[in-house]
Amino acid sequence: CSERRAGGLSTVDASHLESLASGGRMPARRAIMVLATKQHTGKTSVSLALIQTARKLLAPSGGTVGYMKPVGQQWVTVEEGGEQIRVDKDAAVAHHYFKLQERLRLSDVSPIVIGRGHTKAFLDGEMPSLAAEAFEARLTSAFGAISAASDFVVVEGTGHSGVGAVLGWNNARVAAALGVEVVLVANGGVGSTFDELSLNVAACRAEKADIAGIIINKCAPSKVAEVTTYLQKAADRFGWGVPVLACVPYGDDLDKPSVSDLVHLFEGGF
Repeated sequence: CSERRAGGLSTVDASHLESLASGGRMPARRAIMVLATKQHTGKTSVSLALIQTARKLLAPSGGTVGYMKPVGQQWVTVEEGGEQIRVDKDAAVAHHYFKLQERLRLSDVSPIVIGRGHTKAFLDGEMPSLAAEAFEARLTSAFGAISAASDFVVVEGTGHSGVGAVLGWNNARVAAALGVEVVLVANGGVGSTFDELSLNVAACRAEKADIAGIIINKCAPSKVAEVTTYLQKAADRFGWGVPVLACVPYGDDLDKPSVSDLVHLFEGGF
């Protein structure tokens, strides 16, 4: 299902997001980090679409695009280098679909996975791997490896900007530590959408994570222009200095599985 979502969104993103990856040239930004304002905004779909768009835009110059999900929560077990490792499920999808295994190790694409019971163990002082210095070292090492092998990197956060705070490493702090600008993904609307964006903008600024822009996803098709206009007015009124990069209309067919999706599901693939 993720494959079809990326393909369906990329045609929209290609016409709106050249400020993130300039066509055929090295992008001004080497990486961006995609964060949501809440669950189920379509953050992963947008991330996959951005990868696809950046690949198309950089293809004329032979540029390459990488992907990373620094901290994952829902994991799958895969084999790498003869060992079984746990990696984030979204990272496994992107790594497989975009054939990143030709350049990037999956253990770098998904360097940290927080499993059940890890938070309590961390608070009890039983997980030195999640201590601040070890956590940051693993993040920066993995990001360095991916950046060295890629001209542009899409980093996908886990949920909203505050997720991970209990470990001392919320998404905004991760973005700041990596030196990566944030793209916030919110769902269509004006008042409630701006409220949600406000909380995430505040969290990013508290951690000194810069924001590159906002993408509105799952907007009613008849409201795209209105939502874009008024959210930009609101952002400008409160001095955010953040552009609304795109407003993606809701597509009913994106949440309906295809026969191909079912085949992959029952064969245990992606």
